[in-house]
Amino acid sequence: MPNDEAEQTRLNIIHQIYLILLDGELLKAPLQKGPSRVLDIGTGPGDWAIELAEQYPNAEVVATDISVFDNGPSSVDLPNVFFQLEDAEGEWTYHEPFDLIHIRGLSGAFSDWNAIYRQAFHHLKPGGHIEVADADIAADIINMPNARNSYFNIFVSALQSAAEAAGYPRNQEHLRPAALTAAGFVSVRVHDLTVPIGVWPEEPRQKTLGKMALIALLEGLEATSLRQLTATGNWTAEAVRDLCEKVKAELVVASGMTARVRIITAKKPIPKTRTWRQRYPPERLREALRRLDIHDEQLQNEIVDPP
Repeated sequence: MPNDEAEQTRLNIIHQIYLILLDGELLKAPLQKGPSRVLDIGTGPGDWAIELAEQYPNAEVVATDISVFDNGPSSVDLPNVFFQLEDAEGEWTYHEPFDLIHIRGLSGAFSDWNAIYRQAFHHLKPGGHIEVADADIAADIINMPNARNSYFNIFVSALQSAAEAAGYPRNQEHLRPAALTAAGFVSVRVHDLTVPIGVWPEEPRQKTLGKMALIALLEGLEATSLRQLTATGNWTAEAVRDLCEKVKAELVVASGMTARVRIITAKKPIPKTRTWRQRYPPERLREALRRLDIHDEQLQNEIVDPP
C-alpha cells in the first residue's frame, strides 16, 4: 500500500466509518479503565491508537507499523501512546504482556495469519483479548447488483489471483472463529456489520455511511491494486489505471451496493485453579494414610474423596 496524503485521508475516513458503525465506540472487546497495555498492529496514521490513548489515560498504547506517515503520529503529544516501526511478521520481542491486541484492515498483509495469532496469544495476559476487523475489497465482501459481467468483477478477480500468487491471500479466512481457537483463544465472538456504499440510502445515518464508504472505495482502487497487479508481470501500470477508471464509472452509478464488515474478538483463557484431586491425587493420600497407620475405611474415604 502507498504511504502518502491520499492514503492517509482514506484511512482517516475508514476510521470514521468504524466509529459510526460502533456507535462512537472504539472496541467490541472489553478493556478495563485502570492501568493496562494495548498493542495496535498496523496503526497507519494512528487514529485508533490516539483516540484510545485519550479515552483510556491509564493505558499504555503501543502502535506499530512498517512505516509512519510524515504528518501523522510524529506530531502527537500524548504521554501514553508510543509509535514504533515494527514488522509483525517477524518475531515479537515485547517484554511485557498486553491486555488487548488490536488488528484492523490488514487482509493481505500477512502470509501466515496462524503465526500472527500464535504470537498474539503468547504476548497477551491471561484474560486478555484480541480484536480483528477487516473489510477487504478483494475478499468478496461487496454486494454489487449486476456485478457478474462488470469491470468491478474483473478487478476483484485480478486482485485475488495476484494475492494468491504472491502468497499473501486477500480473503476472510483469518476472520473465521476456527483461526483463533486453533491458536488457543476462547470466547470467540463474531460481529458482522453491513455498510451501504453510495448515495442511495434515504435514512440520514445510512446516507452518511454510504457517502463515506464510496469515497474510501474510489480512493482505494489504485492504492490497493497498482503495486500488486503490476508485480505479477501480467499488468502494466497504464492498464491497471485504465481498469480502475472503468470500475469507478460503474461504482458511482451503482444503487443498492453494500459491503460486509466483520469484527471478531476472542480471549486468552485464564488458567484454572487446580482441583482437590489435582493437588492431592487419591494414590498419594492413601499412601500417606498407610504411613500414618490409619486403617479406618470410612475415615480414609472421607479424606481421599471429601464430600
